[in-house]
Amino acid sequence: MSTPTTTTLDSPGAPTQRPGERAAALAHKVWPPLAILLAAALWWPVGFAGVTSWLHLPLSVFDGDVLFLGATAAAASVSLLVRSPWPRFAIVVVFSGLGWLLDAPASDEYPHERAVLAILLGAAAFVGIVLGARGSKGPVAAATVLTVVAALSPASWPTEAAVAVALALPFAVATWQRVAPTILSVLRLALTWLVFALLARALSYGWDVVRPGSGGGLTLREQARRVAEPAWDFVRTQWWTWSQIQLEQLVPWLWVTVLLAVILVALRVVLARRRARTRLAEQDRG
Repeated sequence: MSTPTTTTLDSPGAPTQRPGERAAALAHKVWPPLAILLAAALWWPVGFAGVTSWLHLPLSVFDGDVLFLGATAAAASVSLLVRSPWPRFAIVVVFSGLGWLLDAPASDEYPHERAVLAILLGAAAFVGIVLGARGSKGPVAAATVLTVVAALSPASWPTEAAVAVALALPFAVATWQRVAPTILSVLRLALTWLVFALLARALSYGWDVVRPGSGGGLTLREQARRVAEPAWDFVRTQWWTWSQIQLEQLVPWLWVTVLLAVILVALRVVLARRRARTRLAEQDRG
């Protein structure tokens, strides 16, 4: 009766991992906890840097548009980085709750004030998580979420830089056979950014009608209608002018898109050649 033997990774007959496979396995283990820490660190800066002081939220009914847009962008960035549903939900809820504890009014100074703020913060968390969840499907999906975050965020960081990076990400999967789809992906990303930027500006324009005493005696539905009407007027009459302004602000950042696209394509070519040489070497040994 023969004695069973075991092979170790160091034995000649054991399969060995290529350097690229070892790096991918290490990244697969390290990235999830690192992504959670990164998402927690970025939640407030993505949504509210330059708007209010650290970890505070603009919890005023007159800043409801800023609260909703910033919280939506922040939640989407968390959802983009963290794939597991419960950690992403916990980060958004914890930081939203902390901001509420720090800045929520103790009582309603204006009709329905706390209810409106709670609805805006909760809706923003839900919408942001849903928008960011699809970002894990690939570079183009991640770029889509990045353009949405940049379009919605009222923070003072250079959002055009994020758009420039997003426009380059489709080149991470580009090939000579996929030139047309890659260009179409870039155009779709630009259009997505313009649409969400227009919607964000329209919301702010509509929210400008909220003034002390302007909503007295009105139901929440009626107050929402008073915001929606001027917002729709802005979309209907100013969409072309606003889009031109946005594109003019993006143009100085397009060198980032070109540079990053060249780097991604070059890196893709180098890795493809290395994999081809590795396969040839394995075939020769076989």
